[in-house]
This record gives sequence, structure tokens and C-alpha cells, in this order.
Amino acid sequence: MTLIDAHCHLDRLPKYVIPPGLLPITVGYSHSSNQKAVEAAKKHNIPFVLGIAPQTAIKEDLSKLGEWIDFIKKSAPSAIGEVGLDYHWAENEQDTQKEQVVFQRMIELAEEMGLPLVIHAREATQDVLDSIQLRNFRNGFMLHFFSGTLHDAKRAVEMGGYVSIPPVRSKDRTAAIGALGLEHLLVETDAPYVGRTPDAVMDSVAYIAEIKKVDKETVIERTSQNARAFFKIK
Repeated sequence: MTLIDAHCHLDRLPKYVIPPGLLPITVGYSHSSNQKAVEAAKKHNIPFVLGIAPQTAIKEDLSKLGEWIDFIKKSAPSAIGEVGLDYHWAENEQDTQKEQVVFQRMIELAEEMGLPLVIHAREATQDVLDSIQLRNFRNGFMLHFFSGTLHDAKRAVEMGGYVSIPPVRSKDRTAAIGALGLEHLLVETDAPYVGRTPDAVMDSVAYIAEIKKVDKETVIERTSQNARAFFKIK
């Protein structure tokens, strides 16, 4: 069984060689990083995900949002992401509004293209889930680098979402892993920003295996099965 790193940024690792038995999903978060993600995906022959993240929504002039969306449509990604809300970086109401405008447009884009969402939610998980629920979004989603509460994790699963576990331990993550079935979990590295390379996804596997008291092979098999279903990987 090939182990799938559900979220990394391979365009930031130009010298990385993917080892046998590992499949990383490379992800964009701005127009420029989306372009680089497509290039990295072609180079490595791997799936890719494109979107405009909340950090980008704050920093960038959104007058070119339509152009950025056209590129995403033309590129035909496996999901729309990373997208969402990040109140940690929002310094004022204007920042928050820009994030919300872009997030709503990304949800619309995912609906138009029939794709799931890869969600970046920092100090905003409840509002992200509210937005998805209010739109009655049905294409599925994953909470990338889960940082919400146990309640958020359970709610996401009830809404048909996946909870993605990075190689960083926290009290809330441990609670979520313990409470959720393996059928609702993914593993990721967010490399090179968190894990140094996608190889660090084994740290996420070990974390889940320890908390759920199962062997690593069971975690690899189930989380990879979940990722294949989510990203429609044949």
C-alpha cells in the first residue's frame, strides 16, 4: 500500500526525490504558488490541489481574482485548496472581510468544478464549518493541519469531512484521534513548512497508531484509502 501525504508543497523542495511507497499531494495557496504546484506535479507525476488561501487574500490585490480562478479551472486540480479562514493573521475587519469574500468564491468554484475543498482553518474552524454548512456543500472537504477542538472534529465528520493530522502533537489533536474512527482521518506533513519533507508523514502515522493502539500498517492502509477516495486517485 502506497502511503499518501495528503498535503505538502513540493514546489518548495526542488531537490526532493520521492521514495518508493510514498505519494505526496502538492498544494498551492496563491496564484504564483499554484503555478509552481502545477509544475511540481508534472515533474513528479503526482496529484495537485490549487486555491487561494486566506493569508493570500489578506496580502494580495484581489482585482486579479478572476484571472487566478481561470488558471485553476484550466489546470484541472484534484481539489480546491488550500482555502479557508485564518483569524490569526487577520489584523482588522477589512482583512477578515477579504478572507471571507475569497473563501466564498473558492466554495463556489469547488461547486462549479465538482471538487472537494482542502481547508486552512486557524482560529476560525467554527466559522469555516458554518460557511460550508450554510451553502449545503456536498463535495467533501478535509481540515488540513487540524487545529480545532474535539467538537470541531466531530462536527466536521458529521458533515462528511476528513480530519488531517500533521506530525505535530497537541491536546486537541490527540483527543480528535482518540474519538474519531480511522475512516475519518488523513495524514500530512505540510512540508517543508512543518515536516521537513513528505517523509515526515510517518511521524503522523506513528502518532495515530500510538493513540489508537493499532499498528502503523493499519493506519497507512486506512488513511491512504481515505486519501484515494477524497482526491479520486485511481
